[in-house]
Amino acid sequence: MLLSLAQFRDLSYGEQAAYFTAHGTYLARRLTAGFDVHLYHLGSFFCEEWVCQTQNELRLLRPFNSNTKLLPYAELVHLPSL
Repeated sequence: MLLSLAQFRDLSYGEQAAYFTAHGTYLARRLTAGFDVHLYHLGSFFCEEWVCQTQNELRLLRPFNSNTKLLPYAELVHLPSL
């Protein structure tokens, strides 16, 4: 069973990381201020994985369901003329 955003947020950090690893579907990557930020889909919400570029360590999981937080990824999509 997939969790809702609220259920995911109620998990401990370790439980979030395990759930994220088991159920996340990779969508995109962007770079920002020393971090590789990877976007994943987890059923009814999205989650960003923030990885430190210098130490290659997971530093943050940021779950959300807001369309505005997807805008940085929309800028990465380039569709050829149809």
